[in-house]
Amino acid sequence: MKRRPLLTLRPASLALAGSFAAAAHAQWSSDAANNLVVGDAPGGTTQPKIVAAPDGGFYVSWFADASGYDVRLQRLDAGGHEQWPHDGVLVADRGYSFTYDYGLAVDAAGNAYVSFNCCANGSDDEHIATSKVLADGTLAWGANGLSVSAPASTEAVYNAYVTATTDGDIVVAWSADSGVRAQKLDAAGNASWTANGVLLNQPSGVKLLGGVQPGLGGDAIVSWSNQSGPTRILRAQKLAAADGAPLWGGGTAVRVFGVGNLQAGYYPPFLADGAGGGVFWDYDAIGLVQNARVQHIDADGNLLLGTDGVLATTDTTHSHLGTVASWDAASGSIYVVWNDYLNSGGADFDGVSAQRIDSTGARAWGDTGKVLVPLTEATDGTHVISQLTALPMPDGVLAGWVTGAIPAANQPLTVARLDTAGDYVWAAQTAVVKSDRYTGRTVATSGSGGFAVYAWQDGDADATIRVQNLNPDGTLGISIVDEIFADGFDG
Repeated sequence: MKRRPLLTLRPASLALAGSFAAAAHAQWSSDAANNLVVGDAPGGTTQPKIVAAPDGGFYVSWFADASGYDVRLQRLDAGGHEQWPHDGVLVADRGYSFTYDYGLAVDAAGNAYVSFNCCANGSDDEHIATSKVLADGTLAWGANGLSVSAPASTEAVYNAYVTATTDGDIVVAWSADSGVRAQKLDAAGNASWTANGVLLNQPSGVKLLGGVQPGLGGDAIVSWSNQSGPTRILRAQKLAAADGAPLWGGGTAVRVFGVGNLQAGYYPPFLADGAGGGVFWDYDAIGLVQNARVQHIDADGNLLLGTDGVLATTDTTHSHLGTVASWDAASGSIYVVWNDYLNSGGADFDGVSAQRIDSTGARAWGDTGKVLVPLTEATDGTHVISQLTALPMPDGVLAGWVTGAIPAANQPLTVARLDTAGDYVWAAQTAVVKSDRYTGRTVATSGSGGFAVYAWQDGDADATIRVQNLNPDGTLGISIVDEIFADGFDG
């Protein structure tokens, strides 16, 4: 088994630069060695999330470790300026010694929602909570948010995710001892479904939530890893807007991929396709080989890419791990990025490849895809590949990866932009988004301004949360002209 590790200012006229020097100051860094810090409280920070807001800005959340993995949130505008005090607002004051995964979402009105465990490990009243945070930083549902689950004295709860639905409400989903549950809340925080959430009708076994995304008309799609003995299967279900009733698979859920076994502790997320369905991916094991696989399920629960989905690569000499994907609704293409891995003679070798699966399920970049990083020996940690990202770009994808693991001193985050043919868009082929120090838990999103933003845990001890934009041309930072006229011309 493989060991896993946990741009430059664009030129503008000197006259403009001199006349508007104060207004031109931007928070996005143009230096890959000195990215913007949004969280640096004493005791360290971890587990960032990032979502794009409808006004062109972003919300970034994280856990602050000093007093029990408190939940914090910051709002950035399109230029990377912090809109609230540094280190953000305190969403939940918690007393945890370890963490579960949590959720961050934004609605069409620009409000942020955070779903999380509250508020102490193993306490009788531990529960899933959801907080609504307005654009000015106000906690609309109070300190520590609203409880949506039964307390731990009734049943234990684990990871929780949240999504905004198309009718202006939200759906929160979480893992519990009894299985996967979900609840719908309106804008005022009133629950629409049964108390403590609907329990998804699902096959027996342990269920670990993978993700929740909006459908159409206010309904929601939920996915999970369904484990029965050594068998771990990815399943999905759509829940009706009115009451959370199951809509797919005759009420017993859809098996996303007909073959393959998920790795223990792995429950992959997915994307809404914008038409009431979802785009799914995983890496699964058949025998000793792990495979990168994708699937598209339509609004009615039909498997559009066959019972087994589509392999991103037909290569069987290596394992293919860490699969991520982006979705191009206009063309119906799924862009896939994965980590190639080989163990040979006791040595580890890592690489990165990508693929475009077109609307018919064909592998557009050949049977084995496009190699971005050739297999390189990674036994000493220097060339270990991790934390892959895939973001949509017009006519292509941004494929990202982190190179290196402890004891490597620096673990850079590198991104390549590929077009529909699988060719590099930038002359330099790749851009370094972050160059120095330890890199952990990298996440990314695309903003309405047409650029990408990455967030990660930076440094190991007393870590900070840093963010960095990446422009479509492969540069970092913001142009002086763009900053001056960000709000339009006066006239």
